[in-house]
Amino acid sequence: MDILEELWYGNITPTEYSRIENNANYKEALRLVNQNQERLRATLTDEQIELLDKLLTASEEFANLIELDCFKVGFKLGARLTIEAYT
Repeated sequence: MDILEELWYGNITPTEYSRIENNANYKEALRLVNQNQERLRATLTDEQIELLDKLLTASEEFANLIELDCFKVGFKLGARLTIEAYT
């Protein structure tokens, strides 16, 4: 099966390819984020925690938009390089 068929049948899911799982730098950064978030939460009122949760949700949505844009730019660049290689 070629790559286009794999993509069509849902056998390729780009968002499943995570570099975080096996990367010590990502793991350490995530550990620090979680540690500092928990320390901060312990000092906040319920209202402030609700505001923090909204901020974190909005930040995650923003990061997802950036990741999507980077994926699209990278894909287009790869396609352009392929076209250039064959012309």
